[in-house]
Amino acid sequence: MLDGLGTVSDNLANISTPGYRRFQNVIESVTGNGTPYQYAAKSAPAIDLGQGPMQSTGNPLDVAISGPGFMSVQTQNGVAYTRNGTLHVETDGTLTAGGYPVLNPTGQPINVGQGGNVSIGDDGVLSVNGNPSGQIAMVDPTGAAIIPAGASLYRTTDGSALPPATNSQMHQGYLEGSAGSEMGTMVSMLGMMRNYDASMKAMHAIDTNQNQAIQAFTLTA
Repeated sequence: MLDGLGTVSDNLANISTPGYRRFQNVIESVTGNGTPYQYAAKSAPAIDLGQGPMQSTGNPLDVAISGPGFMSVQTQNGVAYTRNGTLHVETDGTLTAGGYPVLNPTGQPINVGQGGNVSIGDDGVLSVNGNPSGQIAMVDPTGAAIIPAGASLYRTTDGSALPPATNSQMHQGYLEGSAGSEMGTMVSMLGMMRNYDASMKAMHAIDTNQNQAIQAFTLTA
């Protein structure tokens, strides 16, 4: 329950983070190992790849992605993926997202030079003052096991690279909001706490019934 509550808390804390992908708790029912009872077992949280709302900002260095695609960025711990399209051009011309260099389809950082009018096409192709300046890589996480890596970053659980996205588009001058709502996340948190309380009461009732049965058997033996 505590791990599940942590997942919901992270979702709530990042409700206003651009491009944040919330995680959903997955509960499986398992048999009681020879008893008539069933128990709930929690597996790893699953990432929600649902589309978040797009918000117009008018900033040419903001970009939102429609479809499942993620941008590739270079971190100190290797390649990671993000949908936080708040881009920035560093003093040396490096294009970054969240402070991390944005990568092109060959895995190299993108450099757009020292300034000018930046244009970003729906396929991620960049141009500065009308001159081609690289392409932002978009990858598709569909079917892959994804884990959070902090600061709106995500990685595959086994460190494998994701394939290119073929059904995603970039939208310059927009940011994608977090999928899900603050109210929905709060309701989920309250529901989890109530379910936990109900489970504890059920376990207490089972223990009480078992103790009474043992006492009754002992008295009649």
